Amino acid sequence: MNDTRYHELKASGDLPSPTGTALRLMELIQRDDSTVTEIARVLATDPALTGRLLKFANSPFVGRRRPTASIPEAVSLVGLHVVHQLVLGLSVLSHYRDGRCRGFDYGRYWAGSLATAVAMQALCARERGFPPEEAFTCGLLSGVGRLALATVYPSEYAEILDTVSGPQALLTAESARFLINHQELTAAMLGDWSLPQVHVQATAGLYDLNTVADDNPRVRVLATALNLGARIAEVCVGAADRQAPHLDGLLDAARDFDLDEKAFTELFDRIVVDWRAWGQLLEVTTDEVPPFAQLLERTRNEALEHAATPFTDPGEALRVLAVDDDATMLKIVEAHLTREGHTVATATNGRDGLRIAMEFRPHVIVTDWLMPEMDGMQFCKALRATREGQRIYVIVLTAQESEEKLVEAFAAGADDYIVKPVMPRALLARLRGGERLVRLQKENDREREENRQYLAELALANRRLEQAALTDVLTGLPNRRHALRRLEQSWSAASRTRGTLTVMLIDIDHFKVINDTYGHILGDRVLTDVAGILWAAARTDDEVCRVGGEEFMVICAVGDATAARLAAERLRAAVEHSPPPQPGMAPTTVSIGVAVLGADEADTDRLIRTADTALYQAKRDGRNRVVVTTRAQSPSTAPT
Repeated sequence: MNDTRYHELKASGDLPSPTGTALRLMELIQRDDSTVTEIARVLATDPALTGRLLKFANSPFVGRRRPTASIPEAVSLVGLHVVHQLVLGLSVLSHYRDGRCRGFDYGRYWAGSLATAVAMQALCARERGFPPEEAFTCGLLSGVGRLALATVYPSEYAEILDTVSGPQALLTAESARFLINHQELTAAMLGDWSLPQVHVQATAGLYDLNTVADDNPRVRVLATALNLGARIAEVCVGAADRQAPHLDGLLDAARDFDLDEKAFTELFDRIVVDWRAWGQLLEVTTDEVPPFAQLLERTRNEALEHAATPFTDPGEALRVLAVDDDATMLKIVEAHLTREGHTVATATNGRDGLRIAMEFRPHVIVTDWLMPEMDGMQFCKALRATREGQRIYVIVLTAQESEEKLVEAFAAGADDYIVKPVMPRALLARLRGGERLVRLQKENDREREENRQYLAELALANRRLEQAALTDVLTGLPNRRHALRRLEQSWSAASRTRGTLTVMLIDIDHFKVINDTYGHILGDRVLTDVAGILWAAARTDDEVCRVGGEEFMVICAVGDATAARLAAERLRAAVEHSPPPQPGMAPTTVSIGVAVLGADEADTDRLIRTADTALYQAKRDGRNRVVVTTRAQSPSTAPT
């Protein structure tokens, strides 16, 4: 990421930024001593944000049965860090609904962002340890870099949007023009707004999951949800005649969440309902979307129609786009091609031709050289900069046959040329080259799709095997192997950057007595309950693992012993105040030993031993308590 470039843009003061209320909340929530009352008081200064937060607190995703109209109650229910993220995302949405960038569709941008947010929320509700309310904000702001470039460079960005299509081409053009692309800018902005690093890192997978590092399973899962959520959003905001391309591979991607066709169909339709409800609440325009089963059936019928008429014989129908500012020439070309059974679309200049090509998806383009606004050579170059445009057979019409002009045409991306005036037989003969190319492309696509499916299934099987090897079967938490690997990575990063690192070892009090008294089935229930409580109470960036028996490890980055004590106390209290798994049982409690990375730590083993020593001290002192220690100090017991 180009940090220097980001700070230059930030210094300009033009980047989208949270409102004053959101900024005050960011400062307040980052303090360890902030209270719900203080946060509710700040929220009350913005009635619009307050209303939307109450709406979210009463939504099915939070799981509350009785609705609330109390701001403090809503803050307590949702959680401080979730309030921070929601208010941040909603404040940006409220204040950047439109702008000066002519080529940027602000309404479609926010409709797509909201659809991504709702889709991620639904997907992460299926995954242990990924609070859906946090996933909502990650999805809502996952493309904020595009909004930022449209805000800072309205004219220049409009030019790029007019000439390129497709995410990869857009990223390349942005980097060339602005020395930073919207994906890098998104990550920088989210990090600057104090969103969890797991969310920042997940944005790398928005377009391509291969760019996401595999060393953190939580990042991988969140990135997979973001990638699939963005695909679902494309279907939601796409015009009816442009939705089919976005269904390609959608069901394959859904398998990462163990969703078969029936389950995904139900999930998709529920996402659309929630998306439209959120659209009404946030005043974002959302269109009606047909049921997924209907979209899928239409796509499959179109595929069957294409399969029934393969390009095997000369003279079969092609989709042809004719581009020429000469209306008479355009009519002649259109008439000849239509008479031969081809489907023809027309445009009078290169700019309109580029837009129509992305929607019409022609097999062949016949374009004039000299045209207003965007001539044939500019049109060819812009077309070849897109993924779809690289597959189209392009024939250039020219009145000149000089060697220099022909070299220029082929260098711009033309496949063939015809010298004016156009003779019908010559034009039809040139189309034979397009037919052969389409036939070869279809054969290549079929083989590539077969290979893709095989590789996708193989990759999914490998990911599941790797996940199984790093996951505790009973609780679903990462296991000891993952914990030690993650601790090594965190220790290395903290040592290199002089950052902070804390290890907590957590032991369920009197667990043997629970097993002996109530049996191992209820003992397993206690283990799974405590695992869920710890994960829900931990911060998003904290790593909660089961490392054996009734022992858990939490790896987190907190600044000092005081902050570590507060974090551990939060976990201890969450377990103590949770109802027991069976009436008549005493409340479950835990003892926690905490080690904070000191300057003389030699390795992770020493850090773990320090935490283990503190844990035994907590047990000796009476259990249900926190003991914090560093290498420089003796263990100290926190009050219970």
